[in-house]
Amino acid sequence: MKTILSFVLVLFMMIGTFFGSFTEKAPDLVTDENALTSVELGSEEKALLKLIFESETAWLASLQLDNGAIPMTSAKNGILTMNPYFADFAALALLDNAQKYGDNVKKYIEWHFSHLNSAKSDYNNLDGTIYDYNITVENGSVVKEEIAVKDGKNSYDSTDSYAATFLMVLDKYQKVTGDTELIFSNSDDIARITDVIFATLNMGLTYAKPDYKVKYLMDNCEVYDGILAAESLFDNVICKNSDAYKMYLLKCRYASGWISQNIENTLWNVDGGHYEAAVFTDGKPAFQFSWDEYYPSATAQLFPIMHGLIASDSVRAVNLYNRFSDEYDWQSFDIPDDFYWGSNVYVAAMMNDVEAVMEYMLNYSSLLINHSYPLYNADAAKVAMAAKLILEKAEA
Repeated sequence: MKTILSFVLVLFMMIGTFFGSFTEKAPDLVTDENALTSVELGSEEKALLKLIFESETAWLASLQLDNGAIPMTSAKNGILTMNPYFADFAALALLDNAQKYGDNVKKYIEWHFSHLNSAKSDYNNLDGTIYDYNITVENGSVVKEEIAVKDGKNSYDSTDSYAATFLMVLDKYQKVTGDTELIFSNSDDIARITDVIFATLNMGLTYAKPDYKVKYLMDNCEVYDGILAAESLFDNVICKNSDAYKMYLLKCRYASGWISQNIENTLWNVDGGHYEAAVFTDGKPAFQFSWDEYYPSATAQLFPIMHGLIASDSVRAVNLYNRFSDEYDWQSFDIPDDFYWGSNVYVAAMMNDVEAVMEYMLNYSSLLINHSYPLYNADAAKVAMAAKLILEKAEA
């Protein structure tokens, strides 16, 4: 029965992709052939970026506990919050220096796999998910792990994004380390995690989790990226050694196009020139969009750029990024939010906005005191990846 359902799912996705392929590309998605692919940096700018990359990745590595978990912040004694979604970004940043931190990421991956839920342990009866954890440490050593509880339920903020970002970690890990054995030996678990995404895939978009049926733009951009990562894992590693997972390769291959097409068809508001931050399962907006609403309306507009759904040199990307930058002096942290929002500077690096990147980095380094609140691992990770990206562009 499961095989039949998988075949039907692939068939519907193929049909959706087939018809979607005849859709003319929107004019604002056409890329600029004259766009810059490299940037120029002065010696002082390079020095600051290298310092930030090295210091932030070192801090992220220092967060890792003896059990492999990478909590949101640090403490020698007390209770630490272990959010797997946030930890995934820490792992992605550490992989930008895989020669030094590859083993840290491997240890985290092993922790993550060992904490996957079964259908029985998941409160939504969804196999392959993962909860948030509260981890008690004494003198820096783990003495207790407990599943985090919120509103009387075991806690995860979403199932779609948690699965997607971990798949991104796995794919980047195997690409930069060459360690295919870790991937192949966990083929079953990777299939389970991929199934978590498909479990809430509805009309080409995922809703956040089975008991919260809202389809977020941010989540679906991450899901698109995660499905591409899963496709890469099945194609380049798993299916090279086993035919048992060919159906997963097919599903991922068609799902990526299906999701991309539905982000465009369902979430892009042509008249308003913006993406809807979220929709319900009937396609109606879950929120009234406003550029005045920093989160989720405004910040979500950068996610299609960050996850490759629209090219950074497309007219739409430029318009969205410029509008966001006109609305918010984000590089000076003059935003209606306490957090650092590393995703903003990462997109700025993608957009080759050196001036904004450097202003953000200078302010970040001056505001940062001992990596204390409100800094969390995911924001530090995105800052590190932004520094690495702009340095690579300067060397191109």
